[in-house]
Amino acid sequence: MTAFGQGKKPNVLFIVADDMGAWTLGSSKNANSFTPVLDKLAEQGALFTNAFSVSVVCSPSRAALISGRYPSESNVLDIIPQESKNGLDTSLILWPELLKDSGYKTALVGKWHLGEAPEAFPENRGYSKFSGFLHGGLLSKEPILRLEGKDTVFTNKYTPDVLADLTMGYIDEFEDKPWAISLHFWAPHANTRFPKGFSPPYDDRSWLPMQDQDMEYWRHLKLELPEPDFPNLNIERTERMMREYLSSVYSVDRNVGRILDYLQELGLNKNTIVIFTSDHGYMMGHHGLWHKGNGRWLTYDEKEPSGIYIDNRPNMYDNSLRVPFIVKWPEKIKSGTRISETVTLLDCFPTLLEMTGIEQPTDLILSGKSFMPLLSDARTTDWDNTFYGQYKSLRCIQTREWKFIIDNDNFVRNELYHLLNDPNEQNNLINSRLSFVLENKNKLQKQLFEKMKEIGDFLSTE
Repeated sequence: MTAFGQGKKPNVLFIVADDMGAWTLGSSKNANSFTPVLDKLAEQGALFTNAFSVSVVCSPSRAALISGRYPSESNVLDIIPQESKNGLDTSLILWPELLKDSGYKTALVGKWHLGEAPEAFPENRGYSKFSGFLHGGLLSKEPILRLEGKDTVFTNKYTPDVLADLTMGYIDEFEDKPWAISLHFWAPHANTRFPKGFSPPYDDRSWLPMQDQDMEYWRHLKLELPEPDFPNLNIERTERMMREYLSSVYSVDRNVGRILDYLQELGLNKNTIVIFTSDHGYMMGHHGLWHKGNGRWLTYDEKEPSGIYIDNRPNMYDNSLRVPFIVKWPEKIKSGTRISETVTLLDCFPTLLEMTGIEQPTDLILSGKSFMPLLSDARTTDWDNTFYGQYKSLRCIQTREWKFIIDNDNFVRNELYHLLNDPNEQNNLINSRLSFVLENKNKLQKQLFEKMKEIGDFLSTE
C-alpha cells in the first residue's frame, strides 16, 4: 500500500460528533439546519452524501470506527454500561496503534465508551495522550474529565469549548511532528446529568445548559417537523427538543471553526487531513421518535399508536444510520467534491492507512475498504454500494433500491422498504404478495445470510 501522494506525512484531525444525524448539516437542505462551518468545510473538501455507521447506538458504532470490524466481530453489539469492565476486544488491532507505531503523536480528546477496565483505557489502545470521558460526557457544562490520568472538573465552562481547547493544546504540544488527534464531542447528545445548582425548567431529557450564542438562531425560527401529522405526536415537546438539539449541533459547528482557524493560523491547514463524522444518526420527530436505534416515542403517552413496540422502538431506520461525513485535505482533494457512493465508518481504518502511507499488517483483518479511489475519481470507480448493519438482534442489508431488516428476536417485526419509491421508509412491504416485491425480498434475504456467514455472525443459521 502506498500513500496518496508523496512528501511529508500529513497530520490527521479526526472529529466525531455524538448522535448527529446527516440531516443536521445545512448542506443537506434541511429547513431547520444551520452549520456554516461544516458547510464551508464540505465546500473545501469532499462531502459524502451516502455515509453510514454500521450500527445505531454509541459503543458498537465507535468500536467499528476504530477497529474496522463489524459489531459481531468486535463483540460490542450494544451500549457498554457505565463502569462495566466489558469492552472492545483487546486482541483487535486499532488504527491509532498503527499510526503511533509508525511515528505519529496520538491523542484522544473527549468520549471513549469502549471499556473502563485499565487494559481498555485509550492510553493502552494507541493513544499516547487522553483527556476525556471513559464512558460518556453526561453533561454540557462543567464536565469532569480524566485529564491524562487525573479527574479534573472544569468549573463554569461548557463541554464543547473545553474539548476544543484541549485539542488545540495538543496541536501545540505536538509542534511540527506528524500527529493524529481524535476529537470526540459529547454534543449533540442529550444530557444525562446537570451541573450542581442547575435543573431544566421541565421534567424531561434536555440539552441544557448551553451558551446563548449556540441557541440564538433557533429561538424564534419556525420549525418544519419531519412528520407533524404522526398520530398523537406531542408537537410542543418535539419542537422544544428540536431547538435544543440543533443548538447543540451548532456548538459543535462553532468549535470546529475555532480549531480550523487555529490550524490556519499555525500554517498547518494544507498538510492536515480533517475528517468530520458522527458515531451514528439521529431522529427528531422522524417516525414519531426521538433518539437513535433505541428510539423513544414523541407521542403524548410516549407509546406507539399501533401497540406493536409499546415503549421504545428498536430500529435500523436510515435516520439512525446515516451520518455526516466530510473529508478535507487541501493538497490532495479538490474542493467541492461530492461523492454519492455508499461508505461506512468501517472504511475509515483502511483509508487512514492509505492516506498516511502505512502498510496494512498481513495478519490484520479489516471489514471495510479504503475510499481513496472515490476521492481520486469517483465517476470512474466501480464501487459496491451494498450496505450491511447490525444492532443487537437486528440485521439489515440495503442497496440503492431496497432495504431488508430481520429481527432475530421476533420475525413478525421484520421490515422491507422499497427505497426508490419510499425513501423515508413509511411503507413496510414485508407481507406484500406482489411478485416483484417477493422476488427482491428473497434476493435480499439470501444476500443478508451470505454476509452473516461470511463474517462469522453468531446469528448466522449456517
